[in-house]
Amino acid sequence: MDSHERLIVDDLLMRKVDEVNYLVATNVALYRPIVRLFHQRYESGETGWLWPAEVAAFIRAHHPHHPGYTDDECEAHLKQLEAWGVLTSEHDVNQARTIEEFVRAARRYQISETARIIEEMLVRLAGQDGSRGSLDTTRLTRLRDALFDLGRVLAELDLARASHDTLRQVEGLWNAADDARREMREQALRYMRELEHDRMPTASDLVVFLQYKRMLRDYLDEFALGLKDFVERTRDLFEDWAVSGLDVRLALALARNERERKGDLRAEDEVRAVFEGQIRALRVFSARGGDAEILHAKTTARVRGLVEQIERVVTERRNTLNRSRDLRLLAQAFRRAQTDDDAHRLASVAFGWGTPRHMRAYNADAAAELDPGASVWLQPPWDVELRARVRGNPNFRAVTPMEDRSLQKAELRARVLEQKRAETRFWDSVFRDGELVLDGLALRSAGDRSRVVRLVRDCLRAPDRHVRLPDGSRVQILPPDDAQSIAEIAAPDGYLYVRAFRLRRTEGMR
Repeated sequence: MDSHERLIVDDLLMRKVDEVNYLVATNVALYRPIVRLFHQRYESGETGWLWPAEVAAFIRAHHPHHPGYTDDECEAHLKQLEAWGVLTSEHDVNQARTIEEFVRAARRYQISETARIIEEMLVRLAGQDGSRGSLDTTRLTRLRDALFDLGRVLAELDLARASHDTLRQVEGLWNAADDARREMREQALRYMRELEHDRMPTASDLVVFLQYKRMLRDYLDEFALGLKDFVERTRDLFEDWAVSGLDVRLALALARNERERKGDLRAEDEVRAVFEGQIRALRVFSARGGDAEILHAKTTARVRGLVEQIERVVTERRNTLNRSRDLRLLAQAFRRAQTDDDAHRLASVAFGWGTPRHMRAYNADAAAELDPGASVWLQPPWDVELRARVRGNPNFRAVTPMEDRSLQKAELRARVLEQKRAETRFWDSVFRDGELVLDGLALRSAGDRSRVVRLVRDCLRAPDRHVRLPDGSRVQILPPDDAQSIAEIAAPDGYLYVRAFRLRRTEGMR
């Protein structure tokens, strides 16, 4: 199994991350300020070691809910953080003169590397303004331009003679394309996620509501059309890359740039495999069923939902309809109903429900206790015998086995294949020298003459005077040097006189 095909669930992924336990622990209101203090101390460039007394003094001075925080409580919390791997500690043995003093020496603490990275991520998340993403089509244009520029550079690239400047150019275009793809995907998914929970203007102000919906629909329409155009163009581009081998050349160029310019000491195959995975991810983005099609489907579905919502609001306003108001009035009417019969009649008028009596006709002798004049829902339950329902075709008699036609199909395929081979042998014999001169041509049968005549006819009808044969080769008809010259085609049943055309076959297109 290749490295890019390994299972994503490995032993490392299943390991419990104890370093984040302090974020959801019971004393999170104390743990987080303590860890933030250690992180700030580390980021300030000072020594990252802190004594429990220093941490306790910081909490008492800055935490509004723990002014009486003691040193013993702080030391217990620091030991718990150390057990989770958030902090590391050591004995301060600089002043110890005996073994007893060494054992009793106080411990000082500092933040671990894993916890520092986690806290740095929390700081960065807290500092963000909460970007909700966007569907900016300029990212699509940027990605498409980078891919086209990259294709032009790769088409002219001689990998054996490529200089470092050329490799740097390939790397820059590739980074621009990959960054644009990643940014567009993240921004689009974030926008769609936020749009599902967006608090839109209410329909109370119809003008503002319709203006907002129209602007949002135009925005989504523009992105959907741009995304569809991008997918169609880049899909053809990637197919051309695969046919001409430009994707392999790109991976080799990026691997060579990584090893020669950046000094990567890994094996060439390992470096190339990494870039092949990135190129494959970019191709999957535009492939059928990829991220681009998923985004397009979500966008068009959102547009349809907006159109339906706008139509419903306009219809309700035009016809003075208000569903919420009607339901409130109906609820008040049900509340004012004096008896159950009044409520039944109101339900019959409002919802088309009649007073329920029974589901099917029943035998009064079998259930004499059931009152036919009252609602069945107000009477005690009674048993109904269930009978097995007969399903299927009532006119079914027997199963007729299907005749095995595999032998006939195989014979038909063999005959068709033999006909194709005979056709190929005939044209190979006619175009033995690559060019067929009609004048003086002698054929074995009238059927062969009909084949040649049909080929001449099809070539004359074609706009470019070219016809493709069943074997994939192309035939071009050429006019005679002398416009008055006549060709004689011989066959067992007589002669055929036509203009002295010449037919040239191109074997390279087979």
